[in-house]
Amino acid sequence: MSPKLTRLKQVYDELGKKQLKVGFFEHSKYPDGTPIAYVAAIQELGSPAGNIPPRPFMRPAMQDNQDRYADLMLRAAKAAIGDTLSVSDGLSQMGGVAVGDIQLAIQAVTTPPLKDSTVKARASRHSKGKATHKPLVDSGLMLQSVTFSVEDK
Repeated sequence: MSPKLTRLKQVYDELGKKQLKVGFFEHSKYPDGTPIAYVAAIQELGSPAGNIPPRPFMRPAMQDNQDRYADLMLRAAKAAIGDTLSVSDGLSQMGGVAVGDIQLAIQAVTTPPLKDSTVKARASRHSKGKATHKPLVDSGLMLQSVTFSVEDK
């Protein structure tokens, strides 16, 4: 087998042993102990029982950027084959891009608008009584908690 073909197989095998996870992990919690992933899932999917409408951000971010992620993966694989980038570093670069895309998607959500009761509850928590009317952004903790990890399968 040629050295290039051998390297291609090595990279392919290594990719099969790694996974990139992007989102909210169990260590991220609000000050009251509520997992951020729990709140993010409710925001993403809605909660009919809690009268909370869906405000999708994660799925649209992934869908809107899937072609770019495929291109990033291809470039990372080529770099790994050429020994200019490790597989883990390539996946880390993709993770950083995906985190940014999710954060932008969170900031872009404007509908459905918040209910008056939500705005009032937010105002009561803020020192100057000012509250943002922006869905998904209150303290900014969910936005700051989007992260990624590259793990062995």
